[in-house]
Amino acid sequence: MHKFINKLLLFLFLFGISTVSTNAQENYIFGGPRIFFYDVEQDDVDQVATDLVNLGFSTATVKANSGGYGFDIGVGFPMNDMIDIEAGFVYMGEFELKADMTGPTENLKATSSPWSIPIAAKIKFGEGDYNLFGRVGWHFWKQNSEVSSSLGKIELYGQGNDAVLGIGGQVGNIQVSYDHYNFSGVGAGMGIGEGGIGSLAATWSTKF
Repeated sequence: MHKFINKLLLFLFLFGISTVSTNAQENYIFGGPRIFFYDVEQDDVDQVATDLVNLGFSTATVKANSGGYGFDIGVGFPMNDMIDIEAGFVYMGEFELKADMTGPTENLKATSSPWSIPIAAKIKFGEGDYNLFGRVGWHFWKQNSEVSSSLGKIELYGQGNDAVLGIGGQVGNIQVSYDHYNFSGVGAGMGIGEGGIGSLAATWSTKF
């Protein structure tokens, strides 16, 4: 029931924004590819290997990706010449960690695929579709994870809502931006640490 209420409130908020937009004919949809930078450093990977050896394995080789590819899609509602309200869906790619151990021999694989629903104000500095902008808002996220070994697998998830900030520039229907998603909810981990996730995007938009 709690999740249903949250979704209902989100729908009512977006519906309200679309009806009060002073430039309804300027409403737009947008989307495009994104590169994500996970909060994983080599020191973190080395520490996992050390922890596995401390558990009793003779050796442990650990590899993890520090970035991934995803996309976003959303809608924008101009409030005035300077401020738009944007809402969308963001798929943040897949984080993967693999560990190969000996003494005894074992293989471990952990994957995580987070996604997010951000709502943000886009503050523009410039003329029309040629501008620089800042973005500030909030995102509602969920993270689906799986850990598998020779003994089986377990599925985990995390969820929460946190701040999202960004900067970028727009030329016509194309915009390039860098956004940072914070994560602090229940289950944050598996490639998402206290540093959150950064993302570089190239987005195309069109009015509707």
